[in-house]
Amino acid sequence: MEGQKSQMRYQKGASLVSDTVISRLVGDVLVAFIGMIGWPLCRLLYNIKIERIGWEKRLRLPSRAILVSNHCMPLDPVFHGLSILPRRTFFTLLEETCEAPVIGSLVRLLGGIPLPRNRKRLGDIESAVEYALSTRGLVHFYPEGECFLGNQDIFPFKAGAAFFAIKFGVPVVPIVTILKRDNGQKSKRIQVNVHMLEPIMPQTLLPKPISSIDRDSVREYPREMLSFAIKFTGEIHALMQAEIERSGGDKSLYKGPMPRIRGVND
Repeated sequence: MEGQKSQMRYQKGASLVSDTVISRLVGDVLVAFIGMIGWPLCRLLYNIKIERIGWEKRLRLPSRAILVSNHCMPLDPVFHGLSILPRRTFFTLLEETCEAPVIGSLVRLLGGIPLPRNRKRLGDIESAVEYALSTRGLVHFYPEGECFLGNQDIFPFKAGAAFFAIKFGVPVVPIVTILKRDNGQKSKRIQVNVHMLEPIMPQTLLPKPISSIDRDSVREYPREMLSFAIKFTGEIHALMQAEIERSGGDKSLYKGPMPRIRGVND
């Protein structure tokens, strides 16, 4: 199976998921360490606050879900990882990052799933997402496609996360990073607020269950499902942007796309 193969440092053409007994053990230790130092460090640097918006007090994360976030800080994966503890998630990222000598091995241990640019591997991406949902139950997407530093005006989303939510019948949990200037407009210090919105089930957009589709129409159905995914993506994007507006995210903080680092994100 795609998900059972393992190779710490990713190479083009290799399995997209690294998940063995040893990698899980090492990953658990790393997550525990990051959780132990990450929270006080994020509090110190960014006065971070994590809230669940609209959730009932005892409501937990769904057993299976796709997490979706805007990407406006290099430490977003840390912020968002802290927001779901003690759960762990797989997360998607640039293929080039997973190929990097040290960082590549680290992100793979933490659950990184590279997204190959080769369209012939779309089926492998689908298998990796299916595996992630069947094991940890969570897979995290940054549908803007890259990090836009300080951005509070979310760029258009790619539809992959919504497509998989519809295909596998799981909810989407939006996690919104909201940035403000700490102690007023003149402050250079950024305050980070992470708001986890209520789970959103894909609305009943499909004309019939996937399992009931006959083989003759299977070629047309993905196109139809993609159109529904695009619509669902727009709804998610609008909800997340509305949360930034409601919470007073500071749009003057935007500094542009994160610079490309050769061998890491380029």
